[in-house]
Amino acid sequence: MIHQLVYYSRNTVPGGDRAMLTNMREILSASQRNNGRDGVTGFLIFDSQWFVQILEGERARVTETYNRIARDPRHAGATILNVRDVAARLFPNWTMGGAMRTPDVQEIYLGHGFGGPIDPTRLKSDQVVGLALDLQAFEESRRQGRRLAS
Repeated sequence: MIHQLVYYSRNTVPGGDRAMLTNMREILSASQRNNGRDGVTGFLIFDSQWFVQILEGERARVTETYNRIARDPRHAGATILNVRDVAARLFPNWTMGGAMRTPDVQEIYLGHGFGGPIDPTRLKSDQVVGLALDLQAFEESRRQGRRLAS
């Protein structure tokens, strides 16, 4: 069994859009290094106001990772939506995948009923997981398309 934790937090990354993108790249890069070392996989969905994330792996490592995130000053009010054991990883190839809400993926958000801003206080963890799986599939198909075009 794999331990899975779904949480949200308020995005307190400083700066405008450009600075936020730079900071988010740094966060994802550090997360990929740390999670690769710890055997944690998952997916991060973010916009200018919120982080919504799925973490999966060995229970103690997932808990350590979440606790580190909850202490990070770039996150405020970290709140767990769900913790459960699942039969297999949903994001086995992503030490940390991530998707910022952009016009490219707006159709995916609409397909999950998110026409306006995400309000994570009203989300169910299954909605987050479904959205993340579809965003992951979109990103993988886009990467595959780039490889084929090369």
